[in-house]
Amino acid sequence: MNRLQTIDADTLQSTAYEPAFFVVDDLLPQGLHLLAGAPKIGKSWLALWLCLCAARGKPLWTFATRPCEVLYLCLEDNFQRIQSRLFDLTEDAPPTLHFAVMSQQLHNGLVEQIEQFLKKHPQTRLIVIDTLQRIRTVGNDANPYAASSRTSYPSFPPTSKTHSFRRSSFSVQNRFAGF
Repeated sequence: MNRLQTIDADTLQSTAYEPAFFVVDDLLPQGLHLLAGAPKIGKSWLALWLCLCAARGKPLWTFATRPCEVLYLCLEDNFQRIQSRLFDLTEDAPPTLHFAVMSQQLHNGLVEQIEQFLKKHPQTRLIVIDTLQRIRTVGNDANPYAASSRTSYPSFPPTSKTHSFRRSSFSVQNRFAGF
């Protein structure tokens, strides 16, 4: 059995830690975040707007953002639909905003795909995955959205061997059946 890894208060207070990086000040620090809600209420629109604001370094509502490279895995869309939505938001999207409409699943190559992307784009600080169900490998459940709300969430981002995962913020969208 693994033992608990603890730290005493004196050591904790005397240890210098690097401050957390915020993609969106006071709202979205580095780490894993879930954006969850009922289907068709605008989660994908919000995710696209978040990505656009972060890539431009423009405020999200009243919250400042840090300009950075952004990867948006919009796995329920196609490039034509994303283009249309992007044009609804802006005429001049930055080249630091990247899209993918297909990826491997979580335990079947997605981590390696993201690591490859981060090697090529080391200034990436925000990765949005739309939706959780598209990257999970669930059993033969007739309703994958219901299955995802009953089962535990994946370990993502994984305990990384690379520094690049630790510097990024991940936003994963999910739908909850019955809400």
